[in-house]
Amino acid sequence: MRDVEALIGAVDGLASAYAHRLDAEGEVAIGPVDRLFPTGSAAKLLVLLAFAEQVEAGAIDPELRVTMTAAFRDARPGSGVLRYLQDALSLTLQDCATLMMIVSDNVATDLLLDELGGPATVNEVISVHGVRGASLASPTVWALPPAQFGLASPRGLAAAAEQLAWSTPVAERCRAIMWRHQHRDGFARLVPFQPDMPDFGLASPLRLWSKSGSYPTVSCEVGLFETDHARWVLAVMAEDLADWGNGSTAAGPTLRANVSRALYDAWGGPTIGQARPP
Repeated sequence: MRDVEALIGAVDGLASAYAHRLDAEGEVAIGPVDRLFPTGSAAKLLVLLAFAEQVEAGAIDPELRVTMTAAFRDARPGSGVLRYLQDALSLTLQDCATLMMIVSDNVATDLLLDELGGPATVNEVISVHGVRGASLASPTVWALPPAQFGLASPRGLAAAAEQLAWSTPVAERCRAIMWRHQHRDGFARLVPFQPDMPDFGLASPLRLWSKSGSYPTVSCEVGLFETDHARWVLAVMAEDLADWGNGSTAAGPTLRANVSRALYDAWGGPTIGQARPP
């Protein structure tokens, strides 16, 4: 796909994009799609998948309450809202999973990850589902380079997002949690994703479940896209970016937004067939 190739080639840094149609033949692989990149918070998708799997298996209760202490909260800077709230706050694990995905809350992620048993549990669940090339590397989100919270290839991260596509209790739980994600400067910016429309009894023209991750020099995002006619997964990953910004005009989010729009323009129209689990 020449548009995506041009966008990736113009990046001042190292970037790659991988996309896979789930309802028809179609694949885009540009740049080093099997090379491991830092994920930043995009690896929270792996934590969510493990949480949903453990809930559906009866191994963990989503209504179990955990308490955020001041010491735990203050050791975890970065994105989210819990770090600004009073200690002794009691949250359910479902609350933690929701905050982890819709506002990328680092404190909520670590509370949930601790209850799951750490990265080993998450990586085992991901491996059982056949996902290769994506894993957690740290028991806490706030892992400063050269340490990393997660590592993944664009192909591997897209394979993790593909787990959201099937009509299973695990996928349905994940999609329900992810629907209201608030970080929309990337994939969601230039496409007709309107997650508030159901509040008015209307449907969004595009359904999009995505998770982004970034820190200085790193920007990535992965997601499942669905229209009435097509379904696909997309991962865009970049590192060594000269532009360290994370706002809507910065290089990383702009790359993700433009690649997302290019794929939507190419694949969002009518097609025949429905995705099915492998």
